Amino acid sequence: MSTKIDETSYFAPQVSKSDRKIAVQYRRMFAFGGLVKRLPAGPVLDVGCGAGPGLRYIRSRGATAIGADPSIYALREAAKLIQVDLVQMDAAPRFPFADQTFGMVLANEVIEHVPDGVEFLLECARVLKPGGMVFLTTPNLWDIRRVLAPLVGKVWSGDTDPTHINLYTPWRLRQDLKTAGFQQPRIKTGFKPIRWLPPHRNPLAIPYPPLIGNGMVATGVR
Repeated sequence: MSTKIDETSYFAPQVSKSDRKIAVQYRRMFAFGGLVKRLPAGPVLDVGCGAGPGLRYIRSRGATAIGADPSIYALREAAKLIQVDLVQMDAAPRFPFADQTFGMVLANEVIEHVPDGVEFLLECARVLKPGGMVFLTTPNLWDIRRVLAPLVGKVWSGDTDPTHINLYTPWRLRQDLKTAGFQQPRIKTGFKPIRWLPPHRNPLAIPYPPLIGNGMVATGVR
């Protein structure tokens, strides 16, 4: 992220989030992306791990996790919350890992921060073992609320973060996954759960209008 931000404020929601809330968020996210029973075998690289919410959930699922982030501040906060290997790195252009190291690369709300999505996905593919999976989330440029927000005097959530420099449509994300060599690319969109409903009444993976959800979950196989 080249744009200057107040890191304390930017990462505060991750630092303060409880294990229970993290479990609910990531369980829904992984279920929405088709990872219900288990994670892919092998170490999991959490690119753009921030203050470590994804790392905490991955470890709770019994997987080995490595976190990477460009922010030293975020990594220091992550180190306070979980004992895993942490690496300071930019998400582009090259990851400091050997070829075929990981069984899964998690990139939760990352690709919209990098200038070249294909270059980023090629690096994900390089460090994945054959059969490994990339699992990423990102805002959806075709979100219907992007159209509706200005009509009620609001700003679409994807436009509120100054570090968002590479927003995707479902079609372009699928094409970039294919260009980077990923097989079986899958893209799903949906809307975040209604906050006041309890978790058991509020599943994320229910039918939604195709293409116009406010976020995307994408997977591809190396």
